[in-house]
Amino acid sequence: MKRVFTCAGGLLLSFAFVSAVYGGAVDNKTNWSAEYIRTLNRNAATDYADIAAYNPAGTVKLEEGFIINGSIQFLSKDYKNIINGTSFESDEPSYIPGIFGVYNKKKWSLFGAFSNYGGGGKVDFSQGNYRTNLIAAGISAQSGGIYEYPPTAQSLTAESRYLGYSLGGAFSINEMFSVSLTARYIDASKEADGSVTLSSQVTDPLTRKVAYEQDSSGWGGIIGLNIAPNDALNIGFRYETETDLDFTSTVLDGGDILEGIGIVDGEETARNLPALLALGVSYKFSDKLRVEADLTYYYNVRAEWSGAEENVENGYDLGIAVEYLFTDKLLGSVGYLYTKLGMDPEFMLPENPELDASTIGAGIAYAFTEKFHCNFSLGNSFYKDDSWTSPTIGTVEYQKSIFFLAFGLEYRFM
Repeated sequence: MKRVFTCAGGLLLSFAFVSAVYGGAVDNKTNWSAEYIRTLNRNAATDYADIAAYNPAGTVKLEEGFIINGSIQFLSKDYKNIINGTSFESDEPSYIPGIFGVYNKKKWSLFGAFSNYGGGGKVDFSQGNYRTNLIAAGISAQSGGIYEYPPTAQSLTAESRYLGYSLGGAFSINEMFSVSLTARYIDASKEADGSVTLSSQVTDPLTRKVAYEQDSSGWGGIIGLNIAPNDALNIGFRYETETDLDFTSTVLDGGDILEGIGIVDGEETARNLPALLALGVSYKFSDKLRVEADLTYYYNVRAEWSGAEENVENGYDLGIAVEYLFTDKLLGSVGYLYTKLGMDPEFMLPENPELDASTIGAGIAYAFTEKFHCNFSLGNSFYKDDSWTSPTIGTVEYQKSIFFLAFGLEYRFM
């Protein structure tokens, strides 16, 4: 039965890398602020302190003084694995925080940011999913039919977070050009737990459990450039270096199983956060109307993922946003984002399949006073369903959708 147990160990191999937020590549995530949710395009913005993460070189364009900005996002998630017509689902929500600060003085600015830069949530397939069905089918086949498929019980949970802390500075070379340099520290943690139970007509039921945690941390750098040829046009550039992350495993259950797939208590596995290139162009057609177009490109293929990078292509986000100033206090916006990940479904994570998506976001920004502002936004990510035929299980279809809300506050000490 050792081969059976090794197969069951595969239950959690990919779970450690599950991610549950939108706007980004396989690992990288970019939904950090309420301002982002209402526009989905912030790479060339110069208005709120969240640009410490999106357009750090543009922070010198903010008003002089200290600015503090905070937001919280709620994500309602609906994930489905449909196997031969039977749906296995997870609807576990996520909450994403973001805190940003900028101090701007003449040609200089100092800034910091905190948010989630990868992973970002939990999935709970309380009735199992494709992976648990695959494991159960393998156990049944390898036992010669002693253990019966489908399983009588199965469940999967997994959670992953990449909390990021950044600190940097920007300098205005002249009215047109400004540059920035940022250091970012990533503290990543992952945990997973799963089980499969099969019944038998001739012996006791078989239950196998696997659980482990992984932790890692690493440093990366961010280079920024902002170009403002005139008062109407602004161009933002940001390059984030790859962050080396070697995850140390702590095995909680099923150690004999996990050893068969290379997960050993105390040993490390590489899963670096890929580099990315972000570009944005903003243009003010009038004092009331601003339009921004963004491209964010993710270098997944170059990242060290212990061989898993061979099954993924580089991805990108491409979007556009429109903002309109209705009054001196009220700003409205709407944004669109297309996300391309470029993975074949047989290589996707059943727990959170990496499907291509179209996302729509909208919201308002309101200035209670010159110093005190708020942002409220909402939207939905519409993922493109994909399917494939598993030689063991049959037809497998992946579906998911995410609805989100965000609220943020900003205070300016001027």
